[in-house]
Amino acid sequence: MSGIGVILNPHSRANKKKPDRILQFGFIVGDKGSCHATETLAQVSELAREFKERDIEILGISGGDGTLHQTLTAFMDVYGEKPLPKIAVLRGGTMNNLATQLGIKGSSEKILSDLIMKYHSNEAFGEKKINLVCINGRHGFLFGMGLIDRFIRKYQSVPEPTPMRGFSLLVHASISSLLAGRFSQHLTRRFNARIYVDGRLMPFKNYMMIFSGTMETLGFRFRPLYRATTVNGKFQFVGISCTGRQLVLTFPSALMAKPSGSPHYIDEMAGKVVLEFDEPMHYNIDGDVIEEPAERIEITAGPLVTFLL
Repeated sequence: MSGIGVILNPHSRANKKKPDRILQFGFIVGDKGSCHATETLAQVSELAREFKERDIEILGISGGDGTLHQTLTAFMDVYGEKPLPKIAVLRGGTMNNLATQLGIKGSSEKILSDLIMKYHSNEAFGEKKINLVCINGRHGFLFGMGLIDRFIRKYQSVPEPTPMRGFSLLVHASISSLLAGRFSQHLTRRFNARIYVDGRLMPFKNYMMIFSGTMETLGFRFRPLYRATTVNGKFQFVGISCTGRQLVLTFPSALMAKPSGSPHYIDEMAGKVVLEFDEPMHYNIDGDVIEEPAERIEITAGPLVTFLL
């Protein structure tokens, strides 16, 4: 076996609270691999080249969903056609939706300890294969814009965003939507878009929210992408053209991972989606805000990645 490589994002919320976590990781891994805290994306790319040369078997990533997307994008750029190592999600970020989807719970140290114990004893790992999604050259699992992007920007507008802040914003937004309040009007501001799903032009002309990917959950147990991982080589795409109040009425379906039943929804499985806008639009990938707006966004299904459970 070729060993384990662990990358830790020291800037993620949970890891900032434990500055000695990288030392604990090193002690846990021992001589079965190496652990690295990366300050920049350039350092991640350097490690990707090193890990590729060493042909490591398992890549452990400590950080949230944003760390996963940035790390995997860097590794895809370096690995090219070569398959990525198997991925161990060690949690440790503000948003850990993918870890939740995979059923990975507990502290980062406990997750890594369990991984090393199985690796030492040569036990078989449970595995789950999920397609990456490529968004304008970046790789991740969840794309969002419109309401979802504005909500995340508001959530991250304080130095230390917490789950409680996210929940309180959700409650505020829901009540404001039912009452047609100012906060809802800001979040649900509509935008024009031409959307092609596998070459087919979608019927709506403007939208209040678009999201897609292979990550089933948007957080808070909402699972509107209920079939995101059901077809290899495809991802689920949802475009919504409705009012805030109409959106709130579909929450029960999203919580139960069922179709919305709303005529205001586009809900498709796709291999490629092209979005064209009248003006540059902001978006996010796995909760990570992309600062450069785009007039055209191309989303395609990426390669299958193997995650350890």
